[in-house]
Amino acid sequence: MTDEDFVRVHPVSPFIRGGLVVLGVFGYLLSQQLDTIAGAFAGQGDGPGEGGGRWLLVQAGVVALVVVGALVLGLVSWWFTRYRLGEDSIEMRSGALFRQHRQVRYDRIQAVDIVRPLLARLTGLSEVRVESAGGGDSHLSIAYLKVADAEGVRERLLGLAHQVELGDASPDPQTDDSRTHEAPVGDRRAEHVLSVPPGRVVASVLLSSEVLFLAVLAVVAVVLVLVGLAPAVGGFVPIIALSAGRALMRLSRWWGLTIGLRGTTLTSQRGLTDTRTSSVPLHRVQAVAIEQPWLWRRQGWWSLKVNVAGADIGSASEGASDSELVPVATTAEVMRLLEVLTADATTTAEVASLMQGTPAAFVGQPARARRLHPFAHRRIGYLAGERAVITRGGWLDHTVQVVPWGRIQSMTLVQGPLSRRMDLASVHFVSTVGPVSPHVSHLDRAAAERLRGRTEALASRSRRGEPGGSACFPSPDTVDCDR
Repeated sequence: MTDEDFVRVHPVSPFIRGGLVVLGVFGYLLSQQLDTIAGAFAGQGDGPGEGGGRWLLVQAGVVALVVVGALVLGLVSWWFTRYRLGEDSIEMRSGALFRQHRQVRYDRIQAVDIVRPLLARLTGLSEVRVESAGGGDSHLSIAYLKVADAEGVRERLLGLAHQVELGDASPDPQTDDSRTHEAPVGDRRAEHVLSVPPGRVVASVLLSSEVLFLAVLAVVAVVLVLVGLAPAVGGFVPIIALSAGRALMRLSRWWGLTIGLRGTTLTSQRGLTDTRTSSVPLHRVQAVAIEQPWLWRRQGWWSLKVNVAGADIGSASEGASDSELVPVATTAEVMRLLEVLTADATTTAEVASLMQGTPAAFVGQPARARRLHPFAHRRIGYLAGERAVITRGGWLDHTVQVVPWGRIQSMTLVQGPLSRRMDLASVHFVSTVGPVSPHVSHLDRAAAERLRGRTEALASRSRRGEPGGSACFPSPDTVDCDR
């Protein structure tokens, strides 16, 4: 390939990235004139005067200089921002004075997402984010492309990554013209898995800890006003603003969530103001957590989180709070999604048995551990399933965690001073970085040792693909299992 193979992003791209800065400058200048404008309407202005007219000309010149400078810098940034799909990697070049050349190999691609911030939606553009196995610093972003072009780039990247994964050492990124961005992987329709109605998202936010906290603060504020301490209410404003902002952000982020299955990749579309299309390769799911806040018990709702090797569900730009795959779903929907994630009906049935009751094979805490967990004592424990270890815990908020034997990186037994005295041990299963941290608290030490021995044996067999293990492929990223 030559430099001519590089494709520039859309010319409007730099102005979308710098749009907020320009709006901020205009907002600042406008705020400086509020007093003058208000005085003019009230008839209290001193008149433009000679000095006033000169000052207005200075301000107009500053505005013109800012606009022209933004245009020039934006055009320069656009001219030097280019990308291409190379023979074995996607490459991105940017920078006029300080040049930057980034690339992500196809065999390192974990996920390819499409993000449409509000300004991009208004201009009909999208951003393509490539999540790689090297962590957040190695991710690559193509911002911005037309919607059709962004979809085409995403499909081609997923197809090239899939070819490499299947063992094709020389995938051809030029099967189609790189400037038309047509997908080489064919028209693969996504199978619908679940959709979360907007009304349920609103209800889940109203039944969240943030809204409950706001309600308590409102009651306290009313009481303070009634007893004559109204000035103290002003101290609640920052706390109320923070809690309300978190609730509104959650509502906007998960509005219109739809999850589908396209081949071996789970796709999700969501967002109210900023829309996002994410992809989760099933073979990279390492652990699953199903959680139920106590306010959701009557409705039978659960949230579902996953650890994905080498990728963040929410990406670094959205923050760690966006770690869920599904924010709220019914029990039936969670079971359906869990079966898709694990490709295993047996594990799904074992999880259902733990959510509905306590099966005979469940290993819980000994009676002496009741003093450490007086309310959650009967719930805490684990089930050594056929293909995964399943833990359960929580008193107010119920939690069920699933880790396939072949996904366990390591295992740690922890004993504090009280645990040693009571002959107890806590077990921690080490997974990839993510929101799921599988563990079981304060088991009988002998039971914890037996669990460690079984984990070492099954995890080792699963990773090597030996008979008797829980995975049918030697790859550590395999989820699908034989019986």
